[in-house]
Amino acid sequence: MSTLTQARRRSWLRAAWLAGTVLLCIVWPALEYPAFDIEPQERVKAFVQLAVLHGAWLLWPLLAQSVFKAWQRLRERRRWRAAGAITVAIVCGLLCYARFVEPNELVVRRTVIAAPINLNIALVADTHIGIYTRPGKLRQLVAKLNALPVDLVVIAGDFTYDPPHDLAAALAPLRSLRQPAYAVLGNHDVQLPGPPLADKIKRALAGSRIHFIAHRVVTFPTFRLAGLHDWWSGRDDAAFLRHLPPGKPLLILMHQPHSLRALQGVHFALAMAGHTHGGQVDIPWLTDAVFRWTRDETHVNGYYHTPLGPLFVTPGIGVTGMPLRFNCPPTIDVLELRREPD
Repeated sequence: MSTLTQARRRSWLRAAWLAGTVLLCIVWPALEYPAFDIEPQERVKAFVQLAVLHGAWLLWPLLAQSVFKAWQRLRERRRWRAAGAITVAIVCGLLCYARFVEPNELVVRRTVIAAPINLNIALVADTHIGIYTRPGKLRQLVAKLNALPVDLVVIAGDFTYDPPHDLAAALAPLRSLRQPAYAVLGNHDVQLPGPPLADKIKRALAGSRIHFIAHRVVTFPTFRLAGLHDWWSGRDDAAFLRHLPPGKPLLILMHQPHSLRALQGVHFALAMAGHTHGGQVDIPWLTDAVFRWTRDETHVNGYYHTPLGPLFVTPGIGVTGMPLRFNCPPTIDVLELRREPD
């Protein structure tokens, strides 16, 4: 290939990369941006997040280009250059998986928990409808929930994350739930951070099978279910749980695992929470260590025996921060509470 031809090819490649970057990182986010309900102080960050979300499509041609270069350098026996291209290809491949594959999955994880009652509960949290997670994810979630043979569906908050202005349309798939569901709100729903959406969410789901139970106790024939406010709101006083009459096991639904601290002196069979997303990117030991160091949080994902009582934390459905999940797919947790034989 002549030097002139190579120069032209490089020129066309640079032009293609520039056009793709402008289209995906500026034009597409600018067209979508007005549809979302974003607080003024968060607007720059939200635009950058949309640019990251859509700009990630550039990872695919970068992956292809890196694989081609690695193959080319290996043929030329330029091992160090080949190693660099292989490294770039591996990083691009992992990022493509974490951005485009795993967040689109939805797994069902079953956990058997010893309890004074036999009950199957579907626990979900952190749908985060908004700039990252779109209504199609809710449709996928509802289809899975409707197919599960469970006695109870509970939703542990954070319905939103910079959601669309038309929140009723965005949350509409939840109206197709066939069984009653019980929910509390999360920090992103009550302006911690985010716009104040609590009333808007409740209006959007009014008349649906979702019942909001923060600071309430719902009594069933064989158990009770109580809901807590989000921990960061500072509104919880667990006194209303300390004086419940005996005789029925108590289940507690809350958004943050930290709400466990409000339950001193409360006897409960199981507390259920979300909020952590399991870290979104789950690296053994490191993810748990980061939560301990940065959030004073020791309950990140799964079942825990705590000094106050049993706790289960679900990794949730959506994403915040970066639109990535790795080794931590969106999850419906089916908790199989089983009474131990006498």
